[in-house]
Amino acid sequence: EEPIQIPVYYGCRKGDFSSVHGGDLVQDCPAIYAENICAHIIGELPLQPQSMSLVDLQLWVFKLFRLHPETQDLHVKGFLKQRKNDPYDEEDPDWYLEYYQWDTHEFYTDKYWRSFANKLKKKRNVTHKFMLYVESSEIRHYDILLKAVNDDYSQQVPAVLPGTESLARCEFSFRYLKEHLAVTAEEMAVYLTGHYGEQVTPAEAWRARQMALEKEFGTFYDSYNFAPRLLKEIARKNPGGFVEIKDSLVSGCKDFRVLQRICWAFGQSLQAFSACRPVLCIKGTPLCGKYQGVLLTAVALDANNFSIPVAYAIVECETKESWLWFLRNLERAVVHQADVCIIHDYKKELIDAVEDLLNSRRRQGLKAESRWCMEHLAENFYAYFGDKNLVMMFKKLCQQKRQHKFDKLWKELDELTSKYMAEKECGEVQQGSVKHDETELQEQSSSSQPHSVEDGKEGDQADDSKGKVTKFSDWIRLKPMEKWSLVHDSNGARYGIMGTDITDVYKNDPVLKGITCLPLSAMVEVTFLRLEEYFRNTGDAANKAIGNPSVSFPERVQDDMNSKMQKAEMHQVLGSEEALKFTVKSRQRQVTVNLKSEYTHNMDKSKGSTARKTATCSCNKPQLLHKPCSHVIAVCCHIGVSAAEYMSPYYSLTCLGRTWSKKFNEFSRNYRKNLPRYYRDVRPFERETPTWIPDKRSECGFPVYLLSDCVQTAVVDEGQQCTTEDESVAGNESTNARSEESRT
Repeated sequence: EEPIQIPVYYGCRKGDFSSVHGGDLVQDCPAIYAENICAHIIGELPLQPQSMSLVDLQLWVFKLFRLHPETQDLHVKGFLKQRKNDPYDEEDPDWYLEYYQWDTHEFYTDKYWRSFANKLKKKRNVTHKFMLYVESSEIRHYDILLKAVNDDYSQQVPAVLPGTESLARCEFSFRYLKEHLAVTAEEMAVYLTGHYGEQVTPAEAWRARQMALEKEFGTFYDSYNFAPRLLKEIARKNPGGFVEIKDSLVSGCKDFRVLQRICWAFGQSLQAFSACRPVLCIKGTPLCGKYQGVLLTAVALDANNFSIPVAYAIVECETKESWLWFLRNLERAVVHQADVCIIHDYKKELIDAVEDLLNSRRRQGLKAESRWCMEHLAENFYAYFGDKNLVMMFKKLCQQKRQHKFDKLWKELDELTSKYMAEKECGEVQQGSVKHDETELQEQSSSSQPHSVEDGKEGDQADDSKGKVTKFSDWIRLKPMEKWSLVHDSNGARYGIMGTDITDVYKNDPVLKGITCLPLSAMVEVTFLRLEEYFRNTGDAANKAIGNPSVSFPERVQDDMNSKMQKAEMHQVLGSEEALKFTVKSRQRQVTVNLKSEYTHNMDKSKGSTARKTATCSCNKPQLLHKPCSHVIAVCCHIGVSAAEYMSPYYSLTCLGRTWSKKFNEFSRNYRKNLPRYYRDVRPFERETPTWIPDKRSECGFPVYLLSDCVQTAVVDEGQQCTTEDESVAGNESTNARSEESRT
């Protein structure tokens, strides 16, 4: 009939949630009771038009403690003691009730909660006392979390799915949801519907997987505290790794820090990269868990073009400053005997960060090159020209190795894009004319008023001299050729690697697929365990090839060499114009091949100098790919030497074996085992490191693409406030959801 003020005590209790009883929460001795409680706030139960459901109770706790809108580790149980009074015994004191035992009630569904609530209704001659006990990972650090955010922090509103009886319970088996991390919510819904025989919506499937991941790896909230400790444990058993953390202090809480960024690399991957081509492809993709952020990765390729994730980082968003932070840590972690080429996306913030890194005085003479990813640049091309056939032609132009073919493709692409843009402009003019006529018919009564003119698209209002794009040349003219064209790749810095497709990296890669949906500590654990299996399987295949006397190169290199050998048989070596300089005639034209030896002096004079043989050809392929073309092979057969002598060592079986030879040592997983279900602490490092917490401002609500008209949003009265001893705990809530792309 009126709002009720209820004292709510909160803090960290030791022991599992299931083992807590009513007697554990209330002590007869006031002194002991005072030591066991941490702090309390006053929670107000507002007026209710009807009895509270279990979801209503959970939402009340969400609001009271400003919990994450997708908190699923919220568990509630009730304790009740009742005493029936004797109406004829007036001397029966009320304190007799204190000697009664507490009955425990578990609230699995709304049915259990309503059964408990019905017992609390006023009954004649019955005295009762009840308590509710709630457990959630965030509540432990309630005070700290509030101090770590600004005063303008606005709590997000949870979304309630139709038919939901509890926000912390799921009916589905979790095995499929944990093993298939890369599937979308729609694919999960189809599987669960077929498996259980009941219709499951994508929204229900998405929440089911979130809960499955938290039950397996711990909560998303706790993972920010687990991850640094786990990395420390892995580094203790597997030396040579790299970890860098950027965090911020929480005012007045010296033992707590907000984890803002974390970068790590496993020692085995760093050592493997030293035997690979000196090229790193860096990518970034949004996280799709319960906190906003971006996963940055640096990926290398072995001689067979198998990917090797070298370094990882979690940052708040993709900015020049965050990319530069990752690149500088990458520079500190990576050691390679050759100059490293960085292949990255065509993004302004990333381009600026790379330029700052390469021009930094702190590099002290270290050299590096930067190139653009063909796949990402092709996406920009498609966004402008919008024709898939033109995109394929553009990719072919990027990968062209011979100048005359490059020029021919460029000219053809100019003609086709010019035709496309002319048709596009004509279509827009006709469409604009139709819209203009419709507007005149609809606004005849207001014809005297001036018509508003929308701004044209970028470049449409300028002439050629000011940047109007009418063909491919206009679009590409300000982009340096060496950044995107293989034929203009100076010194062959790319080694023929044009970049990686982001879909392949995060959906099909054996190590990285699906990890963006995991809690932070689970990302570390899963990538390490997957790398261990990946290195073992690929290493076994490499050792098998090394032990086979009939195999001279890694599998894919061998296939490429066999194809070139067949072409070489059709070439004619006309002879040498001078020493080690040959003319080779093929069907279409003739080329010049030059063989030479370079001597490098060792630091140890007793070892003398080392000879390194190189080959150049006017077809440009050996210079760009660092391996012999069919013309060089023909010359080698002609003079009786092995073509392998003119192959970069990174394509050899020796380097392949070194790449995958690293062993992994098992680490202790005590950071989430043998501890209470949702409070798995890391005992060995508790005194040496602070407690890390996520930034509440990065919380993600329910994915917007899963919302439908039937999904309800918890309504919070803006005027209601829950008063604490020091501050008001209330605020306006707003729904902040992620885009479909970042979820899938």
